[in-house]
Order: sequence, then C-alpha cells, then structure tokens
Amino acid sequence: MPRRARHLIALTLACAGLIACADRPDLSGRIAPLPAGTPWPTLLSTDQVTAAVDTSGATPTATTDALAARAAALRARAARLATQPVLSPTERDRLDTAVN
Repeated sequence: MPRRARHLIALTLACAGLIACADRPDLSGRIAPLPAGTPWPTLLSTDQVTAAVDTSGATPTATTDALAARAAALRARAARLATQPVLSPTERDRLDTAVN
C-alpha cells in the first residue's frame, strides 16, 4: 500500500474519532411538539390550489405593461450610464502608469 494511502486512511480515522467524541446538539426546543391525535394534513389537488389564488388585483395586461415600463426604464438607465466614463482622466492615467 502506498505511503500516501496509509496517511489518508490514518487521517480519515483520526477525523472520524474526533467527530464521534462531539456532543449531539440539543434540538428539543427548536420544534414545538404536536398534540397527540393531530390529524395528518390533507393534500389538495392542483385545481383546488389554483382556485384559491386571488387574481382580482392584477390583470395579465396590467402586469405585462408594468414589466414593459420597468424594462424600458432600465434600458434608458443603462444607455445613460454607458455614455458616462467610469474613471476620471486622472484616475485612468494613474492606472495606465501602474500597469505599464
């Protein structure tokens, strides 16, 4: 057996031994116990779930228009930022001299 493999096995056994010595975390206060006799949750069909969704507040057209307006605003902002230099001429010269 190669020397490296023996070292890896020894290291693995040492780590496993150290992990076995650790205390188990106390998780008793993390989840509230359920009262005895609590029924299991009922699974709903897809039709029941979609029927329960309230769609009266937003129409697909209003949502599409709002997203289109937001996209146009973001494109305008990107165009505006693209015309402005990120670095001042002094900063650009300083970086150029540092690179060369």
